[in-house]
Amino acid sequence: MQKAVQNTADSPRQIAWDALGKILAEGRTLDEAVPFDSDSYIRMLLLSTLRHLGQIDALLKPLLDKPIAPKHRAVMDMLRLGVAQLLVMDTAAHAAVNESVELMKGSKHAALAGMVNAVLKKVQGPLPDARYNLPAWIETRWKAQYGKATTDAICFVAAQRPPLDLNTLQSFDEGARLDEHIWRMAFDHKPVPTLQGYDEGAFFIQDVAASYPVRLLENLQGKRVLDIGAAPGGKTAQLAQAGAQVTALDKSESRCQRLRGNMARLKLEVDVVVADALEYEPAAPFDVVVLDAPCSATGTWRRHPEVVHITTPEDITELATTQRQLLERAWRWVKPGGTLLYCVCSLEREEGEDQRDIFLTTHADAEILAQRRTTPAELKEQGGMDGFFAMTIQKK
Repeated sequence: MQKAVQNTADSPRQIAWDALGKILAEGRTLDEAVPFDSDSYIRMLLLSTLRHLGQIDALLKPLLDKPIAPKHRAVMDMLRLGVAQLLVMDTAAHAAVNESVELMKGSKHAALAGMVNAVLKKVQGPLPDARYNLPAWIETRWKAQYGKATTDAICFVAAQRPPLDLNTLQSFDEGARLDEHIWRMAFDHKPVPTLQGYDEGAFFIQDVAASYPVRLLENLQGKRVLDIGAAPGGKTAQLAQAGAQVTALDKSESRCQRLRGNMARLKLEVDVVVADALEYEPAAPFDVVVLDAPCSATGTWRRHPEVVHITTPEDITELATTQRQLLERAWRWVKPGGTLLYCVCSLEREEGEDQRDIFLTTHADAEILAQRRTTPAELKEQGGMDGFFAMTIQKK
């Protein structure tokens, strides 16, 4: 049974309410709105709400006498959190409803506390179809590129709790092997730091789709590799384990600290450089340059459910421009005969296939060696995977 929470500024539900407003009204990511090490209940409540946001709104619509005014959008957020507790988290009705009402009474929207109470008491499941979760403008884009069946499958997968993938040769008592590189854990797995082999560096967390880009590269033993946008280090670890001499570049010192910690646990030696790739100048070109470019990250919707609600068409256009700039710089650092690996965790054509076409049109010395596009619809019944575009280009 859900334990009652006092109506205080630091109550988990109050923190979640504030954070949901920052995400939906200000475009913050969940990690920006709530620190990663926050109370697990707070993050679970936010994930449950954001993962089913469109379904929750569709369910609430007929229960409201009229749409809630924009100035009262925080009231809509409270209703969303309440529905998530009732229908996704199976919170006891008296706890979900009563605590929501008490928080309303202590806010500037106190006059609408009675309405929140009445609406939440009418809530009954099940939730509507998962297709409601995808904003219309993104749905139009994805149907044009991937078709209705794949888009619907992506929505289905994104409404489920994503599984945890480990890049490892080791086997575990829980879960199952997806392929020769990836072990997929059961949903009720033990905490990662307690798993056998953690301290010995026998595995690292990496979604199966995120493991594919580096797999496009061959014969890395002894080669000098620059990994741009390296943190937190999944691809870096793959490169180092394959015998490459890796320079890991990332502009965030805090992310590089995390990368160093991961490499230390995995017992891998990597040269970590904190710098902006648009300003960095290496002393000599590399055999391989890996560009994990900043992107809209719409391919990670199943793990970051806020992404489709905070991304705009303008964001995609701006990011595509940055990606082209980074591709130009990265290409300069590839020695003749060397290889550039470009990848993004985006489902948007402007950030993937269009970048490929533009690059080939403007670089006569470029030749595509291999490419891979994934969508969350792959492995649908096993929990899906992230959406990626990756290509390897050889400098003639």
